[in-house]
Amino acid sequence: MSPPDRIDPPLPAAASSTKKRRASRGPACWQHARRGSLAAPAVFFAASGALVALLGLPAPRDVIGAWLILGLCVFALGHKRRWAQTLLRDFVPIFALLLAYDTLRGGAKDLLPTHYLPQIRADQALFGGSVPTLSLQHALWRGTPRWYDLALAAVYITHFLVAPLLAATLWKLDRSRFRRFMATIATLSALGLITYALYPAAPPWLASAKGFLPHVTRIVPAVWRALDVRLADPLIQSGYQYANNVAAVPSLHTAFAILVAAFVWPRRRRWLRPLALAYPAAMAFALVYTGEHYVFDELLGCLYAAVAILAVRAVARRRARRAEALAMA
Repeated sequence: MSPPDRIDPPLPAAASSTKKRRASRGPACWQHARRGSLAAPAVFFAASGALVALLGLPAPRDVIGAWLILGLCVFALGHKRRWAQTLLRDFVPIFALLLAYDTLRGGAKDLLPTHYLPQIRADQALFGGSVPTLSLQHALWRGTPRWYDLALAAVYITHFLVAPLLAATLWKLDRSRFRRFMATIATLSALGLITYALYPAAPPWLASAKGFLPHVTRIVPAVWRALDVRLADPLIQSGYQYANNVAAVPSLHTAFAILVAAFVWPRRRRWLRPLALAYPAAMAFALVYTGEHYVFDELLGCLYAAVAILAVRAVARRRARRAEALAMA
């Protein structure tokens, strides 16, 4: 004889009615929340596109930081409140630190005399007496922008956007890699700031303006102004306002591009690795061609990026060993 079916005790009338109300409106509430979570990002992207079209791309780190934090908050709608608290805790101090770096970097240009000749002589030693910026501009620059000038100017501008966007992506997908990435950026920025203060160095366009080189065109602003494209005007004006014109050694544009490649480096799909290397290679070519850096600056940028990556990894390994020792004690 089979055992009798299980009979649940009857629920109180109030609990039963509450359960019925939740069950009846549950799917509708879920669909409403889902529509809201999809609509909010769409509105955010539409508003961002409209503002970029009207005002241009953002350049200052505080503006980019506020934009990224707002975007992440929009994607956080419907999540737990702790999610937003973690977002602010992780991002606000970092962007405050980088904003302070921008301010200090701009003030470091007047501390010591500017160096013009050592970078020129280093490139001449590397390339048999020629300066690659002069050779590239002689071969490619026609006085009016070609399609490749626009492409390379766009590559240069990505320096202001790619690292913050990667930071936001890593924060969303992998918090441990996000923390390593931001620690590496902070380390690299500190090393660069110290060097800029101790060794102010002029880029090729400024050396040309001071008579140390034949004519060099500063191609990035020339491209946008020649094409009468407002999209990048605020980025160029505000970005250069934030920048230190004699902070050329090392090239942090090159170093940041290498960091991006290192943190998106595919571990399994090896056929994607040339794509990861394409970004720093394109950045390096763009910087030399547009008159923003010497090859010597870029080589030092590669060295600084490697030092920052290895230093953060060494600290992480030391902390891991210390945590293991404490756990075993």
